[in-house]
Amino acid sequence: MTNVYDFLKYQPETYRQFVCNELLIAYYDCPQSRQREDVFSHHSYLTFVVSGSKRFHREGKTWTFTKGSLEFVKKGGFIQEVYLGEGLRALTCYVPDTYLKQLIQNFRQFYRGKPIAHHSTEPVIQLATNETTIGFVQTLLGLFNQEVPPSESTLENRFQEFFYTLLINPDNQALVAYLNSLTDRPRTSLYEVLEANFMYHLSLNEYAQIANRSLATFKREFRTMFDSTPAQWLIQKRLSYALTLLNSTEKSIGDVVFESGFENGSHFSRVFKNKFGISPLQYRKQRLLRPERQLSV
Repeated sequence: MTNVYDFLKYQPETYRQFVCNELLIAYYDCPQSRQREDVFSHHSYLTFVVSGSKRFHREGKTWTFTKGSLEFVKKGGFIQEVYLGEGLRALTCYVPDTYLKQLIQNFRQFYRGKPIAHHSTEPVIQLATNETTIGFVQTLLGLFNQEVPPSESTLENRFQEFFYTLLINPDNQALVAYLNSLTDRPRTSLYEVLEANFMYHLSLNEYAQIANRSLATFKREFRTMFDSTPAQWLIQKRLSYALTLLNSTEKSIGDVVFESGFENGSHFSRVFKNKFGISPLQYRKQRLLRPERQLSV
């Protein structure tokens, strides 16, 4: 899978960007050459669509990003769909959890809103904007047109001003609640990362990266939590999800393979037949004849 943060950060000669510590602010035309791609980021990010549109798909849900929309996307994987003939230009700010925690802690000093007990579990939070917010978006865009790049302090100040206009907007309480939840736990939940991303074909190192752990720590905690190897657990979860898609949708076998995280169709067919004694295509045909007969893991 493509790590969009790393993809942009390590091509500064191609994609316009500013980097301050791990904060990355990029203004770019989307390079995606296929209509649908599996992508992920180990940092959450804010993305403002300057022109064009795209869709994010995850676990049967779809979010559409259109010109002028602003979204907060939690770290992890997605299926990203773009309209190839239309093009997409976006301003995107990638922000690590440590930076987000510091922002919300500073914000609490003057924020007097009522405490929010529950944070949004949705992977995408669509944000409300106003004239002030859009003004700061234009300020950030303007930094890319300066002959002299802004200093790190100027860059951070402009970004934080922009971010705080979002936090004080009463229609963005889901974002405030989510950021508050980050400060209530010392580290990212390994269980939440795995449950939210098992259907993406990520390497173990990439799962560890999203969970803010070293690979060795990830493997050790995984064994303690699940009493299984990551490979065994992922196969079981992906097979269960694929079977759900076969039972509840009319998606093609190819789409089921793509959306459930298997390497390819051959791998999926082999795992499926080893488990159930029948190929996915044969099962689909049988289910059409007798819908009441469904396999379960």
